[in-house]
Amino acid sequence: MLTLLADENMPMVDELFADFCWIERKAGRDITANDLKDVDILLVRSITHVNQKLLANSPVKFVGTATIGTDHIDKEYLASSEIEFADAAGCNAQAVAEYVLAAIAYWAQHVHADLNSIRVGIIGAGNVGTKVSQLLDELGIQYVLNDPLLQEQGDSRDFFSLDAIKQCQIVTCHVPLTHDGKYPTHHLINDQFLNSMPKGSLLINSARGAVVDNSCALEHVTEHDRLELILDVWEGEPKLNVNLLDQCLIGTSHIAGYSLEGKVRGTYMLYEAIRQWLGKEVSYKLEEFLPHTKLWQKPRYLADLHDSLQPFYDIKEDDIALRQIARKDNLNLAQDFDLLRKNYKNRLEYRRK
Repeated sequence: MLTLLADENMPMVDELFADFCWIERKAGRDITANDLKDVDILLVRSITHVNQKLLANSPVKFVGTATIGTDHIDKEYLASSEIEFADAAGCNAQAVAEYVLAAIAYWAQHVHADLNSIRVGIIGAGNVGTKVSQLLDELGIQYVLNDPLLQEQGDSRDFFSLDAIKQCQIVTCHVPLTHDGKYPTHHLINDQFLNSMPKGSLLINSARGAVVDNSCALEHVTEHDRLELILDVWEGEPKLNVNLLDQCLIGTSHIAGYSLEGKVRGTYMLYEAIRQWLGKEVSYKLEEFLPHTKLWQKPRYLADLHDSLQPFYDIKEDDIALRQIARKDNLNLAQDFDLLRKNYKNRLEYRRK
């Protein structure tokens, strides 16, 4: 029997793997090389850094991350060591898109904006950005897409430059964190970008914290008063700049994609990948594990968007939860941030497509 070590926050591990794996669990941030001495399969989420230091003397043959992002995984090392790898790209795209829609609705109510006349700039048109665009299409909210990589690969959608994105009243980020290549995203949202945004606009980041230069963002909301911020991700997580949170319209603890369905999909996608790696058929269908829920119906008028969404997902509740722990005198902020995520409620998706 194979030995599998999984992040303790991953759901459905026992149900999917127990018939062919011996299962061990541990908090993702606490996984060390000593834990992997007898492990064949390692399943993580975004907080475990998987690299040579962690794996060098282990028998691990398969690494899976139940997340969209992979910047915490040294994929080159895995490939050179002939360790199989799988991610769960797209598993929580619907949840993040629903978070973004709730953020837009909250902002519109707060500043009394007419969503019929605004335009949303979506940076990154992969799984999440596409889901965001689909929700906006459904509501008749205007948007433009920016994704030079997909554009160069021949994607047939209409794409716009970053200069066009900067002119939108709302900008939302959905790119991986990259430091090199033709289009690096580290500090993509910098001083020059923020200076170009219209006064009174909204910036949403639910991608990776360092896509936005947090120091520049703090300066722009405190000294220039140019824009509103809704941030779910932060530079330096699990630590964060409390001064920046104080200036945000909404701040949350990296939970945009934390729907129950998203987590279940992530585990299931790794289950599929491992069964394929073993040359075996899957024994279960995803639908067996997804919860049944009453789904949201779009409002007749965009002015009612926030009120229609609130019974399904109240983004302000997550903002309040983060502010309760993010005090300047809290010396345990990093641990409390992780606990907030670990003990997060079972949030259900409200628009399953």
